[in-house]
Amino acid sequence: MKRRHWWPWAALGCLLLHASCVGAFAGTDTARPAPTEVLSEDAWNRTVSGVRYITPAGWTGQTHGALTVMRTPAEDARIAIVDVAAQSADEAIASAWKHYRPTAAPSLPDARDRPLRNGWSSVRSYDYANAAQPNRVLRAQLLHEGDTWIVVILDLPSEAMSRREAQVTRVLSSLRARNYVPDTLAGKPAHALDADRIAALLRFLEDARTRLGIPGVALGVVQNGEVKYAGGLGVRKLGSDEKVDASTRFLTASVTKPMTSLMLAKLVDRGELDWNAPAARLLPSFKVGDPALTKRIRVRNLLCACTGIPAQDMEWALSGDELKPQDVLGLLAGIRPTAEIGELYQYSNLMAVAAGYLGAHVAHPELPLGEAYDRSMQELVFDPLGMRSTTFDFELAQRGNFASPHGLTIDGDLAVAAMGYNRMSIPMRPDGGAWSNIDDLNRYLRMELASGRLPQGGRYIGEQALHERLKPQVARGGMDQWYGMGLKTDRRAGILQVTHGGSMAGYQAEIFWLPEIDAGYVLLMNADAGAQLRGFFADRFLELLFDVDRGAAATLDALPARLKREREAHRAQLAPLDAETLRRLAPVYSHPTLGSIRIVTEGAKTWFDFGGWRTEVLLNRDDADTVIESISPSVAGFRFTATQRDGARALVLDDEQRTYTFLEGDRPLSLAAPPDATTGNDRPERSP
Repeated sequence: MKRRHWWPWAALGCLLLHASCVGAFAGTDTARPAPTEVLSEDAWNRTVSGVRYITPAGWTGQTHGALTVMRTPAEDARIAIVDVAAQSADEAIASAWKHYRPTAAPSLPDARDRPLRNGWSSVRSYDYANAAQPNRVLRAQLLHEGDTWIVVILDLPSEAMSRREAQVTRVLSSLRARNYVPDTLAGKPAHALDADRIAALLRFLEDARTRLGIPGVALGVVQNGEVKYAGGLGVRKLGSDEKVDASTRFLTASVTKPMTSLMLAKLVDRGELDWNAPAARLLPSFKVGDPALTKRIRVRNLLCACTGIPAQDMEWALSGDELKPQDVLGLLAGIRPTAEIGELYQYSNLMAVAAGYLGAHVAHPELPLGEAYDRSMQELVFDPLGMRSTTFDFELAQRGNFASPHGLTIDGDLAVAAMGYNRMSIPMRPDGGAWSNIDDLNRYLRMELASGRLPQGGRYIGEQALHERLKPQVARGGMDQWYGMGLKTDRRAGILQVTHGGSMAGYQAEIFWLPEIDAGYVLLMNADAGAQLRGFFADRFLELLFDVDRGAAATLDALPARLKREREAHRAQLAPLDAETLRRLAPVYSHPTLGSIRIVTEGAKTWFDFGGWRTEVLLNRDDADTVIESISPSVAGFRFTATQRDGARALVLDDEQRTYTFLEGDRPLSLAAPPDATTGNDRPERSP
């Protein structure tokens, strides 16, 4: 939801999340060139030195000696893999560019070492300046082991990178050193999580909480039908002595999605819903920007992140709680697909909302959608599972024992975050609006691990309807990673792992379980830094279950210093808005679907006020355009380019796949999606 640069976050997810990947490889031990035809499915190939890699579905490939270039036919997205002979990283990178682009290599503003993976002794990333084509991503990654040097060059339009991020990550994660033999947990016996192992898990969690700057965390652990731990560490709010415990409520964000999919599964189990029923037939107000696709979308597609409908979050991210459920569905009606069903993993929060409201309408057609959803979740999920504290009531959730959100200031200081941004979760609640605690989520987790049975032995839901949600619907980023229906699955370690995480301003959540091992955990945190912990906490959990080393401690040791370096480097690019920039800004801008932005100055500080929430902004001095960036805790990273459009002052917000142009003046809000919110072609002019 927040505007982020892709590379650091994708690298973190790819390199840190369960870094010991495994997967079956196809092919012989001889080099195989990349296919020249457009592939209908992923294909394994080899470089000249024998390093395996994937050419993704929908791409072509051409190999000329050491150079392989993969392309997408329509958008000129390119991934080059260069297998070079070299004595050093600098020599390898220079040689790779001579193969890929015989003219001069681009200038390099940023290079950094990355965590090791897949048997490589060195992994380094390079981020290049690309002034001639500012709307293209130009990056490289160098992999080294022994006498093998592999350079991957990414050369894609920004919107293609956003849309095909999962495929790019799959290519990167498929590259493994020639002699690398991945570890597997298949066949290994799991240990009982006794008091000593739980204590070790808590020591690690407390160490991570302290070093990453997370005020409070809550943890639940379930194994073999028993709650092994339910409790908390730290405090609910910075400066308070009120402790986090198993009853402390947190905003669970997208951990709501598995519960929404469970509500649909319950309707299927009762015979009131069919996974393969046309969505528009059951919810007549459901439609997308392509009438033919609207007719083809089935109930199962709403939660699969695979319909071809891209992420489009700005309309609701900037609106707070101004939208209503029908308004959210209206936003979908203006979004056109960018891929075929099942072709690409594109995480769509709006589609997940439609799934929840569809199930609600089936269960309670006599009620307005919001009320119908709340009642359906209460009757079909919360009450049967005994989840007495879980609620969608935003105001009620913040009474009594609840955790406040936290984020970092631009200078790296921890601060309580404003709650206004999170009010978007009210109309978007099937996607991410549940407030819950560890006691309740442990009840949910026990049911999942027990394949639909309750602790007393009775059956809550049939296995077929429950487990249908786990079936792979589309490939995600890494090898052997899939998205089902509101749930992610992963077999990189040789055993099935099921998970889903969630992020909102100042909150992080994760649920993780191993169906074949009958163990899992729930993690709730009240700071953005919890996103880092989510990336490797599962590794520590698996280490304690199987007595293996998955590098969790090493990851934690290296992470704080690296994050600090990156934060300080970014901080150096930012400065207060100077008098000339302030003079050129209009007092108010508006967009037909995103609403208005009011420019507020308070002393030396400048704020963008969106109505439901606001953020302090600074000028990014590292950009040739006049780029103004949000910096307030938990809402940092939105970037607006100040420019002119048809003689009027404008602010352009770039969401990678599309842009939104705010024009000076206060205009009425309309929910009809304008062209610039869908085409991705409305690029800003150079600043005057």
